[in-house]
Amino acid sequence: MFEFLFVIGIVLAFYGYSVMKNPHVWGDQGRDEIRPENWNGYVAHNGQFMMYSGFFLAALAALDVIFTFASWLYCLILLGGLALLFYPLAHWMHEKEGKWWPWPKHKKKK
Repeated sequence: MFEFLFVIGIVLAFYGYSVMKNPHVWGDQGRDEIRPENWNGYVAHNGQFMMYSGFFLAALAALDVIFTFASWLYCLILLGGLALLFYPLAHWMHEKEGKWWPWPKHKKKK
C-alpha cells in the first residue's frame, strides 16, 4: 500500500506544480463558471491544492511505513488534512467569484 500511495502522492504533487507554473496544463475545466480575469488565479490555486495534497498523501504513506496506523485514524487524518488543504481555494473563490464552490451547480428542471 505504501508504494501505491507514495507514487500517487508524488504524481499529484508534480501535476499541481505543473499547473501552478503553466495554467494551460489544467485545460478548460471550469472555464465557463469562472470570470476570465480570475482564471489564472483559479488555476494556480487548484494547482497549489493538488501539489499540497500530493505532498500530504506522500507524507502519510511514508509515515505508514514507520508507524502502524489504525485504519480509522488514517482515514480521519487523510480526510481532515484534505479538508484543511481545500480551505484556501474555497476562501479565494468566495472573495473573487462571490461563491465558495468552484464547480457548476446544475439547476433542476421542473
